[in-house]
Amino acid sequence: MSLRRKRYWMAGIAVFVCLLGTGMVVRETQKSSFCLSCHEMQLYQKELEASPHAKDAKGQPIGCVQCHVPGTNIVRMLAGKSYLGGKDLWVHYTEKPPELDRAAMQPVARRFVDDGNCRVCHEDLLKNAKNDGPVSVEGKLAHEAYLGTNGQARSGCAGCHANMAHLPPFDKRIPRNAKFLSKLKESQP
Repeated sequence: MSLRRKRYWMAGIAVFVCLLGTGMVVRETQKSSFCLSCHEMQLYQKELEASPHAKDAKGQPIGCVQCHVPGTNIVRMLAGKSYLGGKDLWVHYTEKPPELDRAAMQPVARRFVDDGNCRVCHEDLLKNAKNDGPVSVEGKLAHEAYLGTNGQARSGCAGCHANMAHLPPFDKRIPRNAKFLSKLKESQP
């Protein structure tokens, strides 16, 4: 075998090993157990379990990546995982949990909840969350604007639907969060 052919084979094997390794890393980091291996994420898990989004329509627990990692295409998914994972690692190793300013983090975090992830479960935006009736008049107008059939929306799903899965302390005083707060208190020892 010629030297050139050996180099092609070696390059091919190296590419294959890199792709296999990347696939294994992606698969392992898609698990909620990976996210929850950092102590600062435990609070978010407790909030999720008490939230309206604890389970999907089939009764299965919703995992972190179902909301927080873009699932619409492989490039966006890898870019999102790389950016968010790097940011989370930085916070994990450089900041202490009590110093996390959730009020400052919230607007940024909402930008990283991909509308495509919401739309996997909420296909018909003109029906309520249980899919057994229409949304409110305000919801209908807002969703029509989001869809571009009645004006133009400036916000994605998480921009309007705050605290669907997590309830930071500063939002516990808002009346619409009372039911969520009561479930959260019940779940705490």
